[in-house]
Amino acid sequence: MDYLRFELRKIKGSGILVIGVVLTILSVLFQGYLGLMVKEITCDIIHVTAMDLFSTLIFPIFISVVVSESFSIEETNCGIANSYFTNISIKKIYTMKLLTVRLINLFYFILATAITMIFVALKGGNPLLTLLKEWKWLALSLLTIFTLINIVGLFIILFKSRLCSMLISVIATILASVLNPLGISWLNPWYGFEHALFYRGLSHLAITYMITLFVLSDFLIKKKIQVIPNLLETMV
Repeated sequence: MDYLRFELRKIKGSGILVIGVVLTILSVLFQGYLGLMVKEITCDIIHVTAMDLFSTLIFPIFISVVVSESFSIEETNCGIANSYFTNISIKKIYTMKLLTVRLINLFYFILATAITMIFVALKGGNPLLTLLKEWKWLALSLLTIFTLINIVGLFIILFKSRLCSMLISVIATILASVLNPLGISWLNPWYGFEHALFYRGLSHLAITYMITLFVLSDFLIKKKIQVIPNLLETMV
């Protein structure tokens, strides 16, 4: 728990947590208000309108920012070595980092969803029934959160660069919109939140692909962490 509290304090001290909350609230409020003003948008689909900007642009990029901030100290060999040679478990460090960023990004998503449900109610709908009806959207969004966190974390461990992982996230988020008309944007995990909103058009192949990415990235990140101590011993 000490490691978890340390990671949470580091994120909080950087201001990233507050910025994420503000961006989440503003983006969902803006889109939700627009949906509220359009009569054609009913209570059954207003959650799609309210979450659109957040899902398409804000959240995919911000996941990379949060993961990068959490991994910043250990992104160089010196940072990892300092931890290892002071008898701090490398596996435990990265386990707590992954847990921290998962909790933070789950908080962002829950916050966005809660605000969205307010607009559902204002449109005359039942938020609880909407959540039950749209369970596939929620499940696919959670899968996307965990998958992106793993992928970005793996990039940082491999490249030892926050800038590189953030640049990849920005480019991938932009390219997702470009590839969407071609019908192959599902290959891009940074577009997973948008696909989750429109899951009715998401094929079983696309869902299987995302699950495979999650399992594979989780395996690779654990594998990479396991060999770090051996690599550090060879440096002594």
